[in-house]
Amino acid sequence: MEPDPEKSFVQEVCLPFLLRTQNANGGWGFHAQSESRVEPTCWALRALHAAAVPPSERAMARGFRFLRASQLADGSWPSTSGERRGCWVTSLCCWLLLAEKDSSVSVATGLQWLCRDWPRDTAPWRRILSKLSPQRKLHPVNDSYRGWGWTPGTSSWVEPTSFALISLEHARSRVLPSNARRRRELATAMLYDRMCPGGGWNCGNPRVYGVPGEPLVVPTVWALIALRHDPARQENIESVDWLERNIANIRSGGSLALARICLDTYGRRWPVSAPTLRDLYERNEFLGNVQVAAWSSLAMSGPSPWLNAKAAPAKAI
Repeated sequence: MEPDPEKSFVQEVCLPFLLRTQNANGGWGFHAQSESRVEPTCWALRALHAAAVPPSERAMARGFRFLRASQLADGSWPSTSGERRGCWVTSLCCWLLLAEKDSSVSVATGLQWLCRDWPRDTAPWRRILSKLSPQRKLHPVNDSYRGWGWTPGTSSWVEPTSFALISLEHARSRVLPSNARRRRELATAMLYDRMCPGGGWNCGNPRVYGVPGEPLVVPTVWALIALRHDPARQENIESVDWLERNIANIRSGGSLALARICLDTYGRRWPVSAPTLRDLYERNEFLGNVQVAAWSSLAMSGPSPWLNAKAAPAKAI
């Protein structure tokens, strides 16, 4: 049997690139020789952990140490070591560290911080003001549904909400805060409420000034992955259909890799007309982006055990 050229691409290009770009402190930057950041470090470690041929254990151990050392005293993670306030990357760290045996305390404190972070734009007094606003019909969303923002205490957005849901879903009950179930229910309802007309998601609201928003590949993928335990729900079917229709037009390596992960997750066949990751790499080498190399590796890792979890899906409101 001839080797799969896409899987060969991962072994020959993506994984060596990830190992080569690890910094001396154990982390990864967004590009080679750039400052270590939490987000690309999480994705690089995720890809190395999921690889069919196990990479250097020493490289992974150094990466996990970097993440644990980056955690702030309140349990959260900042996007970079120079910041003293945590943000959405806390979800990525908790999700990743759940697979690391020495990190249960770090995960528990991270999830506690996550479940204490409520978006300020949906506080009760803000909801009252919104109902009285003459512009309320221009962007009709249900403000009683609450997710997470990119920064704490701000607004609910699709992608950070999706990452928080995935992280909470994978966690075992012993590390979950008491309000985790309620947060999952509210956030699940918020994602469905924010879906664009006809399927798919953009970054925030489904309508802007009364005009239907255009779905985007990346937020659509992460919302669908967060909601994957209910594949027969009509909103999910419509959104996977939208993604499938638009794959042939994708020109970004990162978007293409994430789309492949999503279609595999929903049991959809990859379109023969789709561009290949190797083809996109040959155009610009993914611009040397660590996350795109990691997502490409994950896309070709076969069935996604890194996405599977035993937790029950949150009840939709």
